[in-house]
Amino acid sequence: MRTGFVCLMVQVCLVVNGRPVNPQPDEPSEEAVRLWVTTMEAAQKLRQQGAYEAAYRGFEDASALARSMPGTPVLRARSYEYLGSMAATLGRPIEAEGHYLSAIRLWEAIDDLGTIPQLQATADLVSLYVETGQTGKAERLAKRLAADSEDKLDANPTAAGRVQIALAAAAYLNQDVDRAESLCRKAIRTKEANREISPEELSQAHNQLGLILWKQGQRAYALQQARTAVEILEKNDRTHSIEYAAALGNTAMMSAIDSGDRNAADLMLRAIQVVRAGVGTGHVFLAELLVNYADLLKRAKRGDESKAAQREAQQIFQNTLVRQPGHHTVDVADLVRGSKRR
Repeated sequence: MRTGFVCLMVQVCLVVNGRPVNPQPDEPSEEAVRLWVTTMEAAQKLRQQGAYEAAYRGFEDASALARSMPGTPVLRARSYEYLGSMAATLGRPIEAEGHYLSAIRLWEAIDDLGTIPQLQATADLVSLYVETGQTGKAERLAKRLAADSEDKLDANPTAAGRVQIALAAAAYLNQDVDRAESLCRKAIRTKEANREISPEELSQAHNQLGLILWKQGQRAYALQQARTAVEILEKNDRTHSIEYAAALGNTAMMSAIDSGDRNAADLMLRAIQVVRAGVGTGHVFLAELLVNYADLLKRAKRGDESKAAQREAQQIFQNTLVRQPGHHTVDVADLVRGSKRR
């Protein structure tokens, strides 16, 4: 989600059929809407800088502004979407789910104008369920999303890309790797053709494809996709993002298994440092990286460091509500199984 969506909302709220809307008692003033836009854009800039906690607070302020204005279901829905995305990034799945559900309900009530945004919010909720290992919820909602979005996204590549990558992630979680690969490649083509797509979204799609290819035993191609995901973010100066950490982590594990890369542990440590700086020390994603880091250290005969990383990971898992993460990083068991298939 990017500031382009915010600009669209300004147009929707302030202009109807090319004419400015004069505020009525049950409508927000132009000044109030512009304050909401300014607040959203400031929060989004913080997000792009990797200042996730500050960004979340900014989106909370925008949400409060939207709720204080009359007749603003679009602004409230958009605010909830951004809050859901940030809560998910910060490892707060219950908060994220609540925000996404609030956004979906609001979009559903807006009739035709809310159809595409509702599908986007639903896609984000599917991705949340995948990331937190909620297989049943992910599968059920993905089926509904696939049915609801059929023939509705041809004119909206941004929405199409988000829906496709969410469905691909759900298929991957349910071990349907062939469908996952097909959807993920389609998502990448959609995203590459869309000039407004963010580097993070494109990188995430390549990273997801890398996981899928690895699961299929296509190790060289998988590593190529993971490295592409890293390069996209480095070229766009997004090396502080959690997406960058995910791409680094997968590159480290794949290169260690595929070619015995001795620098893999250092690469994984870089990923861990990015996550610690961006979302703190209690995130389940950090625990996933630490588990893999421990494995790399063990392979490098650094036993004490490996045990320390494993202990830190277990402590995070014990303290988090997410008991079975969806493994958006390469799982050690997957690596071993995948290395036996060509």
